[in-house]
Amino acid sequence: MGTEQRETDIQSVYLHMQMITRRANARARQLAEPLSLVEHSLLRFIADTPGTRATDIAEAFALNRSTVSRQVGTLLDLGYAAYDDAEAGRGRVLGLTDLGRERLAASAAVHRDAVNDRLAGWSEEQISSFAAALERYNVADSQ
Repeated sequence: MGTEQRETDIQSVYLHMQMITRRANARARQLAEPLSLVEHSLLRFIADTPGTRATDIAEAFALNRSTVSRQVGTLLDLGYAAYDDAEAGRGRVLGLTDLGRERLAASAAVHRDAVNDRLAGWSEEQISSFAAALERYNVADSQ
């Protein structure tokens, strides 16, 4: 593959990833009580990272602590997250409330269904290859 074709393909990957994100945001707005991209991302992180604190979120998302504090404040105000007062030490541990788990599950289901629909005509091998490529991409991005 020549340099020009590589650059064209990389641009195509970028544009398609951008399109996926835009469509996911639009899909989420179709829910009766939609989560914003930020709310979904933070709730997913809290759900997947037991014992997480706002400082952990700031570090993982490369955001300023004050930005994360406002965003976490919104989750607390909406009743999607709460502090676990049983946890002592530096920083307060965040957890999802039942409402937060419900909203995240509903949001994730909409997105999973859309992915399932788009992959309906794909073979098991194609889906497996696509999953492996996405995993490779995300692992490289996390290092």
